[in-house]
Formats: sequence, structure tokens, C-alpha cells
Amino acid sequence: MDKALPLAVVAKETRDCGPVAEVVLQTTLLFKTPKGLPDLRRSGGLARAWMADLLDAIGFAPPRLAPMDERKKVARERESLAQAIREALSPARVTFIRQLDDHPEERERLFPGFSSSDEIFEYYKIIPKAQREIRIARYNRRISLQKLGALLSADEPTIAPADGAEVVHAIHRLATALAPDLFDGADARSEELLRQELAETRAALLALEESLG
Repeated sequence: MDKALPLAVVAKETRDCGPVAEVVLQTTLLFKTPKGLPDLRRSGGLARAWMADLLDAIGFAPPRLAPMDERKKVARERESLAQAIREALSPARVTFIRQLDDHPEERERLFPGFSSSDEIFEYYKIIPKAQREIRIARYNRRISLQKLGALLSADEPTIAPADGAEVVHAIHRLATALAPDLFDGADARSEELLRQELAETRAALLALEESLG
């Protein structure tokens, strides 16, 4: 806590959360899960209480006697900083776990029985990407699917050149999500129509592929 406090004050003023996130990462190795492993996800009561104490100490303690508007403002600012710290912690945690592959003795000391960083990621259900990367990817995926939906709702969809790549990305995601068992129970007429549409789709996609040179 002594190490984290001055760094948290800086983060509060500048939103430079990298240094304080590194200290938070150290606490995840100190706090343990019921199975005696590091609390990397900070899901235990001790980890949550430690972070709450840190935020209280830098001026984000809930002002109970203050007007409701002020309490809501403090709560928003508190959560905003907490989210910024989480986003800075995410890549730091991934980097730390990855580098344990080069230090198997340290990995065995901290995570006995785990033979690789991938096993640690899988056990903790940690996606080895930064939170910001994940949120941006989800946002971009949602936007591209929304654009595709808008195009499909038109009688004669017109795709602007600038949207071509996004449409292909969206089609790819949809096509790879399809599975043969989705067509179980289709009648003969529906199956024939599906074959025809799939053949036309394949031909159109091949033409696009050839156009790329």
C-alpha cells in the first residue's frame, strides 16, 4: 500500500496508471485463492478490500453526508479510475505470465503444477489480450455487423468501396460460425434453395478473391 499510494495519486491526476498497475499486479501474487494460488483475477475479498482502501485513501471515499449529486460524482470518478487501472493491469498481467515461460523455476514456485503460460491463461480464464484491445475488437465487430444488417435490409444493397473490407470481414465471421447441423430438419425444397444460394455465394466470393490479384 505504501508503494501504491503515491502512484495512485499520480494516476488520479494524470491517468498514467501503468506504475500503480504494476504494484496492483504484485498484490495479486500475495493474495491467494482458496486453492492457494495467486489471485490473478482479484476476485477474492482481500484483493477487493485492498483496492477499495487504496481508492478511499486518495480521496474517493464515499462522502456519506454529502448531497446525492456529489456522492454520485465521486462514485463515477472512482469507477473511472478503477477501470483505467484495470485496463493498465491487463497487459501488465499478460506480459508477466508470458515471461514465466522463460523462468520455469519461478513459474513452478508461483503456480505449482503449471507447465506453460497457456495453461495459466486457461486455468484463470484470462484472455491474453489487453482489456482495451478486447473492447475495441468487440466494438468493431458490432459496428461491422450493424453495417451488414443495414445493407441486407435494402432491396438492392449498394456497398461503398470504403465499406468493402468490413463487409467481407463480417461475412467471414458469419460463415465460419455456421455448422452443418444448423440445417438439420430442413425440407427438400429448402435444401435445394440453400444449395443454390451457397453455390452463388461461393462463385461471388471466388470472383472477389480473383480481383485481389
